[in-house]
Amino acid sequence: MKLLFCHDTSKAAQGALDETLKYFSCQRPEIILLTVVEGPLDASMENEGIFDELEKDIRNKHRKIAEGISKAGFDVDAIVATGDSRTMIIEATKNKAPDIIVVGKRGGGRVKEMILGSVSAYVVRHAPCPVLVMPTA
Repeated sequence: MKLLFCHDTSKAAQGALDETLKYFSCQRPEIILLTVVEGPLDASMENEGIFDELEKDIRNKHRKIAEGISKAGFDVDAIVATGDSRTMIIEATKNKAPDIIVVGKRGGGRVKEMILGSVSAYVVRHAPCPVLVMPTA
């Protein structure tokens, strides 16, 4: 079994990952860990420098998260993609063919709790396999 977990390196996403690993511990799926770095907003040198630092930080966090998954006894395929999160998740799904995708639900107030985040809603609508939306708060 292969499970694609979408992680934005936040504490909330880590909580959802921890719960996911507990939930699927009996099956011991291969975990495809996907983190997407949104591209720079414009092409200015200042923004490129900020983006480079942000990407470096995200890659370091992603590597540590992957190491934690491995230490928990799961095989892990760690991927960092650059682009729009929604399309990168669907592209990774087409390339890696997971049996299930796990995404986090947007947290927040009462109104936010009644709807999915834009990324999770997009993935639910476009994924070619089942999608599990995990609470992130």
